[in-house]
Amino acid sequence: MVAFAALADELARLGAPAELLDALAEAARDEQRHAARVTTLARRRGADIVTPTIADTPARDLLALAIENAVEGCVYETWAALVTAHQARAAQDPALRAAFAEIAADEARHADLAWAIDAWLLEQLDEAARAEVAAARRAAVRALATGLAEAPDHAELVALGLPSSRVALQLCSGLDAALWSQAA
Repeated sequence: MVAFAALADELARLGAPAELLDALAEAARDEQRHAARVTTLARRRGADIVTPTIADTPARDLLALAIENAVEGCVYETWAALVTAHQARAAQDPALRAAFAEIAADEARHADLAWAIDAWLLEQLDEAARAEVAAARRAAVRALATGLAEAPDHAELVALGLPSSRVALQLCSGLDAALWSQAA
């Protein structure tokens, strides 16, 4: 939620369209709701909840914002949307499946928002900067695939609906073929 608010402030400073800023405000509210829902589920299962420390986000230039959005939004938020949808089908606990189903719909909207922001930011950049953004996106996809290939399978994570490493690699490869490798 903090990241969406910080991004909204920076995009507003750069003159982003109101519809992007409104969608970022909605995404921040979604994340607040997700945190509350997951916290409740975790506490019911005996988890100790640690409040995260949030560092201030330094102001970034247009290129830095575009690279961060390409990596964190277009790659990792899109990946999170797919994984959460998988969890909504595969988690063993019906309460978790229901929670992940709600969250997955929001995460898919957040991924769409990242791609809309990407399109707007790329319009503001010259060809060399757009190439830097594309290179950063490709590097993030490679890093994700490498991490998935090296990730061990844990029964407790599969019970939460997370895909096994084999399935995760298949999902990542499919997403790459259908979306990431198609992005310029």
